[in-house]
Amino acid sequence: MRVLLGLLIGVIFGIPAASGQTPSPEAACRALTSPENAAKFAALPDAVTTINSARIVAVGGRGTVADDDLPEICRVEGYITPTVGFLVRMPTTSWNGKFMMGGCGGPCGNYLEDRIDPALVRNYAVVTTDMGHKGVGWAWAYNNVQGQIDFAYRATHLTAVVAKEVIATFYGRPATRNYYLGCSTGGRQGMILAQRFPTDFEGIVAGAPVFNQLGDSPYFLDWAVKSNTAPDFQPILTPEHLPIVHQAVLAACDAKDGLADGILQNPLACAWDPKEIICKSGQSGACLTAAQADVVRKIYDGARNSKGEQLYWGMPRGSEDQWAVWLRPRPNQGTSITAHLGFAPSAPLDWTVYDFDYDRDPARLAMNSVLQSPLNPDLTAFKKAGGRLILFHGANDSSIPYEASIDYYERVVKTMGGRKETDPFFRLFAPPAMNHCRGGDGGGAIDWITALENWIEKGEAPEALLVYHPNKPYPSVARDITDYGGSYSKYDRFPMNEADYDRVRPLYPYPAYAKYAKGDPAKASSYSRAMP
Repeated sequence: MRVLLGLLIGVIFGIPAASGQTPSPEAACRALTSPENAAKFAALPDAVTTINSARIVAVGGRGTVADDDLPEICRVEGYITPTVGFLVRMPTTSWNGKFMMGGCGGPCGNYLEDRIDPALVRNYAVVTTDMGHKGVGWAWAYNNVQGQIDFAYRATHLTAVVAKEVIATFYGRPATRNYYLGCSTGGRQGMILAQRFPTDFEGIVAGAPVFNQLGDSPYFLDWAVKSNTAPDFQPILTPEHLPIVHQAVLAACDAKDGLADGILQNPLACAWDPKEIICKSGQSGACLTAAQADVVRKIYDGARNSKGEQLYWGMPRGSEDQWAVWLRPRPNQGTSITAHLGFAPSAPLDWTVYDFDYDRDPARLAMNSVLQSPLNPDLTAFKKAGGRLILFHGANDSSIPYEASIDYYERVVKTMGGRKETDPFFRLFAPPAMNHCRGGDGGGAIDWITALENWIEKGEAPEALLVYHPNKPYPSVARDITDYGGSYSKYDRFPMNEADYDRVRPLYPYPAYAKYAKGDPAKASSYSRAMP
C-alpha cells in the first residue's frame, strides 16, 4: 500500500523518485499544502478552503493524547472561510478505503477527536469540525449570524465536502463508502445531513439528537433548575435525595419486565407518583417533603405555561441518578444556549435562566429554530439516495428527552407511509437505562459502526444488536453545563474483550424490547424479543 501510494503521489504531483525510490506517505502528506493543492482547495465551490498544516503522526499518537491503538496517520488541519475549522486524519498504510465523519458535542468549539477514534482504529479516514468557532460555551453565538448558520448546518455539510476532497487527493482515489457517526449535537448534525443533504453520506448513525436545539434548554434543563429553586435561590431538592427517589421508582416498576435488575426496559410504562414517598408524621430518612415531591413531579411532567399546557417532555422515570447537575440554582448564570442562540437578536448579556417567559418566549424561538432544529420528517430524498439511518437514544437521558426521538421516529413512519416503508432504511433504538449517548446501568456500549457496515455493505438490517455493560465506568459526558469533555477513546472499541464487560443483552428496534426468559441474566441468550 505504501508503494502504491507513493506512485500515485508521484504521478499526481510530479514528485520525482530518487535513486529508484518511490515518494513516501510523508511526501504525500506534505503535498497537501503545495501551491497546486492550495489553489485547488481555495476553488472548491461554496467552500473556500485553506490547509494550515499536514504532517505525519506516528502510531499511537493523536496530537494531544497518546493511544497505542491508533495507526500512523496524515493529520491535516485547515479551515473553510470564514472560520469553520476541520481536522482530517488518514491512515498512511492501512486505509480500509472508507470515510467516516464524527460529530461534536454541546457548543462544539473543538474537534473531540476521541469520539471518532473507534472508526480510526478500524483504519477509516476520519474528519471532525469545530462547527465554526473555538473554545467552550456559547458566547460565540451572541448576535453572530454567520456563526449561527455555520453551527446550524453549513459547517457540517461543507466539512464533509472538503474532507472527501482531501481524502481523494491524498490517496489518489475517493473513498468507497461515506459514513457519519455522532451523538448529542453530533446526533443533530446527523439528522441535518439526512434531512437537508441526503447525498452526503450513505450511512448515518445519529445518537440522542437535539431535535429542538433552541427549546431543549429552557423546556428541559432550565425547567429542572427553575423548578428546584426556592425564593431565596436555595435548592429545594438536593443530590442526596436522588437515591431515595430512584430506589422508589425501581421498587415500583423494575420487575414489570420480568426481572428485578435495576433497569427499566420501558420507562414510559412506569407511572410512579412521587407523592408516595412524602414523609408522614414523625417519619424521617427515606422520604421527601411535599415541596421536594412537587419538584420531582414537575421534572417528570416537563415544562408548562401558565395555562398548564405541556410544552415539552420531562425527564424519564429511572433517570434520577443523572439529575444532580440540573438541580443547582443559577441566579447569576444565564443559559446562553437560549440567550445567545435562541433569540434574534440575542438576549441581553445579563439574561438568566429565570428570565425565560413560558407564555411569551416559545414563539420567539421560532425565528432561529428554522435554522437549527432538524424536525422535517420527510426523508424521501435520503431514502431515494439509498441512505440508511440508525437513530438511537438512551432511555435514561437527562440532557435530551428520548421521547423526542420516539416522536420524530413515529412522525417519519407516518410521513413515509408506515413501518413497511420505513424499516428498510430507518431504525430507532432506545437502549434501556442508558444515559446521554453512553454509559448507565443498562450498559451503553454498542457497536454502531458494525451495525451500519452490515446494513449497507452486506444488506443485513439491524434486527438485534448487543448492549455491553463495561465493568468500569464511562467518563462523564457533562458534569457541568460548560464541560462537555471526557475521553471515550477506549470505551467504544469492538469486538469487546470479555474481561472488559460483566454482562451483555440484546437490543431490538423500537418498539420491541428484550424480555427476560430464563438462564443467566448476564447473557444475551437469556432474553427474548417482546412488544409492549
